[in-house]
Amino acid sequence: MTFVRFAGCNLSCRWCDTRYAREVGRYFRVETPPGSKKFVNYDNPVSVAELNDHLKYFTDPTISITGGEPLNQADFIEEWLSPGNIEKKILLETNGTNYNEVLKIGRFIDIFSVDLKLPTSTLDRTYWREHKDFLSNVLTFGREAYVKIVVTKETQVKDIQEAIKIVTAVNKFIPVVLQPVSETDSFSACITEEQVASFARLCNLWLSNVSIMRQTHKEEGIL
Repeated sequence: MTFVRFAGCNLSCRWCDTRYAREVGRYFRVETPPGSKKFVNYDNPVSVAELNDHLKYFTDPTISITGGEPLNQADFIEEWLSPGNIEKKILLETNGTNYNEVLKIGRFIDIFSVDLKLPTSTLDRTYWREHKDFLSNVLTFGREAYVKIVVTKETQVKDIQEAIKIVTAVNKFIPVVLQPVSETDSFSACITEEQVASFARLCNLWLSNVSIMRQTHKEEGIL
């Protein structure tokens, strides 16, 4: 999978592992050659033509559009993914709050990876309404979708219950992934296996497809 990371985010999750992507920098970097873990810097902003020129060296069958929050740049993505530009499978990773913006590009997306952000993660207001509207809009495209919920030792049962209500209100068959948080330089409130298992049991009472997935990319040192 090739990752195309868009800068800028409308949230500020405490456990974010891509804080560097919250702001648009002067440069963007491209792994050159692909798979080498060596990077070359190029000037921002990049055009659609320039982006496609860089991508022609990456032969993976799938592109992951990630961030930051990529839907902050939905107009650019719409231009980039216009018919005929990209012939690969497209995965969108999103925080699931920009419910109007997803309507601009949903027809180009093959798989939606939608986060439900818990109040204990953002230390901000709740985003339950935005998440429900986002999921509802996503399902209108008839594509593959799943929900991801990052959990920490501070996650409360009431937050998991609210997340369950949202998913069941839209479609209880949507796969739900509980992801135990990993430590970052600024966050260490990791969760025990017992806590994660208890949240999974609660979800399984109401939802049809629940799994637990660690942040293995961190554990294995993958970009």
